[in-house]
Amino acid sequence: MNIFKVLSSNDGTINEPNVSSFLAYLLDPTENHGLGSVFLELFLKRLVQLHPENYKDIMYIGDVRDLSRNSNIEVRVEAEVKLPILDDGIKRKTRDIDILIELFDKTTPQKLLHVFAIENKINEGAIVKGNRQLNDEVVGLLNYYENDRTAISFIYLTPSYSSRALEEFEQLQHFINEQKYAIPAYHITWGIEKAEENNTAISTLIAQLLEEEAIGKIEPMYDYTKHTLKSFVSFIYSSFKSYQEEKIISRQKTDYGQSFIKYVQDFYDAVEFDVDILHNELKQWVTERILKESGHHVKEANFDKSYIVNYPSRQHYSVNSPYKNEKNLFYFPDETNRMIFRKLDINNPPENIYIYWKDRERENTLAKVLLTTIFPDDKR
Repeated sequence: MNIFKVLSSNDGTINEPNVSSFLAYLLDPTENHGLGSVFLELFLKRLVQLHPENYKDIMYIGDVRDLSRNSNIEVRVEAEVKLPILDDGIKRKTRDIDILIELFDKTTPQKLLHVFAIENKINEGAIVKGNRQLNDEVVGLLNYYENDRTAISFIYLTPSYSSRALEEFEQLQHFINEQKYAIPAYHITWGIEKAEENNTAISTLIAQLLEEEAIGKIEPMYDYTKHTLKSFVSFIYSSFKSYQEEKIISRQKTDYGQSFIKYVQDFYDAVEFDVDILHNELKQWVTERILKESGHHVKEANFDKSYIVNYPSRQHYSVNSPYKNEKNLFYFPDETNRMIFRKLDINNPPENIYIYWKDRERENTLAKVLLTTIFPDDKR
């Protein structure tokens, strides 16, 4: 049994903030997982080795020094930290940093040595092209640590080295260089599909941890920690999908050749912006494409309109976050007419259009907010 896949079934209770919280738990040497600081040291190792001039105070013979409770360094780890974004000294908005790791010198109380800020994405669809999220977070960190700006480092954690993730990280690096900020930035992935020079993955680090424990290179772990880590690695390799999602996608791939939503995404790519589209047009296009590709007739229930952001009933179809961008494809220009929709540009969202999802905090409750609130258009 994989507890992560079980808990994420049905209402999808395991989401990006949950995963960030679990990673923060593993990275915190003061927690009760029995790992001490070993995982934290492994996690920081590659970044520290790439920028040794920045981390001399936490290096020893080319490696990360002891960061356990017995060392002279205090480690504080916190998940979901709000950062203010200032404009001419006035707070305009906030951005959330998924994980903050702060290192303090115990011999000099309150002396901050380093801050490692982690922005986590578990789904490529959550990477919104051109929305300046990473740039804003760097600016927010500079505001938050106004007196300790040289301590900041930034880590971008994504599902894979996809073109979208690489492009966003390259834009971040360009922004840092252009502004002449002294902030080391590092891109790491959850799972790794191929070897990438100077990079590693969370799944690889956990596998290394388990291997070193097996051969006695590190202290024995608690049995429940080992089982939980193995389940988590499996969850990573499933792209954080629940058992239910895996079964549905597997069944659709068997019947249709690929998942149903991928056909809807193909239709999205084939149509233009600012054009009224009849829902029957999508149904006919997808039905014909599936029949041609697989020889199967598509089930009517697949056309659930969960791919239309302002369709209230999408909350019943595993849309439990406004950032489930693989389904944020279309919108109704007029919610009273649900037969006509338009292609959504998430980087240039229409005015006065809501996005709906299932509220995770309150059972059977519909959450909604204006698209322009969470996907702001920088041109406005």
